Amino acid sequence: MDVKANKSVRFDSDTDLKFSKLSEKLGRSKQELFGQMVDYFYKSKKDPADLNDELLKKELGQGINRIISFIKTQEKEALSPMLADLAQLQRNLNRLNSQYEQFFQQDDNQQVSGFFIHTQRRLLKEHQIEREQQQEMAKKLDDLLSETRSHQSEVKTQLEAKKGLKAKFMGILDHYAMQRESLNAITQGRLIKELHDNARSQVNNL
Repeated sequence: MDVKANKSVRFDSDTDLKFSKLSEKLGRSKQELFGQMVDYFYKSKKDPADLNDELLKKELGQGINRIISFIKTQEKEALSPMLADLAQLQRNLNRLNSQYEQFFQQDDNQQVSGFFIHTQRRLLKEHQIEREQQQEMAKKLDDLLSETRSHQSEVKTQLEAKKGLKAKFMGILDHYAMQRESLNAITQGRLIKELHDNARSQVNNL
């Protein structure tokens, strides 16, 4: 049921024609449509004369500016330091990767090489050479000790033989002296000669 208006609004014929067409198009009475129009502009706070919604555009622009300002503030206070930390982290990772590639490299056969491997191989080779030299030196020392022991044994044998030879010579000499004292050079010349020959023979047999 239509509500009777308490007030009246006067407008020209052109406005009335537009108003009538709008009311007919929307299927509403002029009074109902007018009330809805008033409620709309009252609640939206829009200016009916602002046909291009300049005020709305302005408010939207201000809202966008506030959002952009907020984003820039967040970028300056939070995002920029975070990006700087990430950049520093990336540089550190690149440096570590470069150092790793210097120490460990892979050839076309997926074999690991590089400074570290070359160094380890060189040290291992030097250690093997040093070990071989030590083994060779130890063998020479062992041969020298064996030769020294053999020489000592020979010297000991020679000393014992010399000692025995001296003892035999002293025995021959003592026997000769005793026999010589008991003989007379004039009356027993033949026996003396035999004694000399016997002594020489014993010495030659030593």
